[in-house]
Amino acid sequence: MIEKSICIAGDGWGAIAAYTSLMKLFRTIEIVSDDRELLNMARPEDVTRHYLKEVTSQRIICAGYKKIIGLEFLNQKEVINIHYSLLPKYRGFHSTVWALLNGEKKLGLTIHRMNQYIDDGPIIFQYETENDGISTATCYMEHFNNWIANNLHIILQKYIDGFILPQPQNKELATWVGKRSLEDCKIDFSQNHEFLQRFFRALTPPYPRPFIRLKNHDEILFVKKVSFLSRDIKTHTGRILNIDKEGIYVSAADGYVIIHQMLDSKGGGYDFKKLKIGMFLDQKFHD
Repeated sequence: MIEKSICIAGDGWGAIAAYTSLMKLFRTIEIVSDDRELLNMARPEDVTRHYLKEVTSQRIICAGYKKIIGLEFLNQKEVINIHYSLLPKYRGFHSTVWALLNGEKKLGLTIHRMNQYIDDGPIIFQYETENDGISTATCYMEHFNNWIANNLHIILQKYIDGFILPQPQNKELATWVGKRSLEDCKIDFSQNHEFLQRFFRALTPPYPRPFIRLKNHDEILFVKKVSFLSRDIKTHTGRILNIDKEGIYVSAADGYVIIHQMLDSKGGGYDFKKLKIGMFLDQKFHD
């Protein structure tokens, strides 16, 4: 452990993972967070700050910090961000979900210095892993959190000691993605099975699950468990065409999505008996 202080700013499991690692290296940590679990982890020697402007440490680690940091502050402090994508790709919000939806072969995270532009600063370190085509976004996020908890302090020590030099990003390879809303989680049955399989892998808690909204009903039904049946047949898209002991068969671009389990808006189980063969689940094409 070195005799220096540092600040952690952010909320959520990423911030908790970062703090867990920083405890191994720094005697004092200033915490800027609204996350009750993180605040409860604070040691007696740590200090809680309400705002970044109150921080006295020269170096700040951002993990799940969503507020915009101005250029004036960035010129006064060294701010290091942890971003869960392989920058320069997927700059912005919900990067792991977008990477899964786009079928990226590699997933990962980037530790980089922050500048005034979105996820644009020089890269200190990157960790990458294979997209196995099976694991969910939740699995990958937990994997990245575990990596940060076990390795962030090691990377920072090497960086502080001058063994790691930040490298500029190649903007020619950059992509930007936006914050996802609930409506982005609505199932589009006109998509093929390949995309829908990625869709169900990407949208797992804590993200909203994929959902349907029954025609002429306002209630949202979240789809928890599905399988796919490939058939080369053209028919109505997004329509219930069979119900049996396996589940509800909904027509998609290249066959059927078989829904095995759904939840109501409160998280309780939904009774399939309320649904009938011939009902449309896709308002997009049949309003």
